[in-house]
Amino acid sequence: MYYQQFLKSLDNSIVESIHSYGNLIQKTADGLVLVNTEITEFKSLEEARTYIKTKQQSDNLEESITKEIYEDITDNRIANIIREHYNVKVTDTLIESYIELASSNIFTVDPVVQEIRKLNKLDVVVENKNHYELNDGTVVAINGVTQTILNSLLQDQNEIIEYMRESKENFFNVLERIEEQ
Repeated sequence: MYYQQFLKSLDNSIVESIHSYGNLIQKTADGLVLVNTEITEFKSLEEARTYIKTKQQSDNLEESITKEIYEDITDNRIANIIREHYNVKVTDTLIESYIELASSNIFTVDPVVQEIRKLNKLDVVVENKNHYELNDGTVVAINGVTQTILNSLLQDQNEIIEYMRESKENFFNVLERIEEQ
């Protein structure tokens, strides 16, 4: 049976359906709970709806806190940090780009991003380490000494940085190779 045929057979057996935070939650006659046509482990529509609501609120809270923290940092402060490290014309677009990059938690050896992230009280207080989210969803945390070493070794090595951003395995592979040196 092809996927589309499977979906059509499910459509015929849908007994309940609700929308929650932009998601379609359905229950089949067989008791399966689907979220956006994907089979889930939930036992009821309410259980799925509660999970989606909690996840949405958590995501919104995290985004709001991160945005608020970086909005509290003045543009002048960020412009001064950029000027400390680079001899470039500082524009509003450049400042916004750095704020976005800093709040994204993407792995970078850019000293401006790291300085901006130091201003984020949550980054410093919670772990006392720089943490980054990699493309595979893994979060890695490194201490200041390791960050300094990576900054000096990888300054103009964009291919290595991109490689490290891909996955935990790639990230630690590079760290192991550096340690061997």
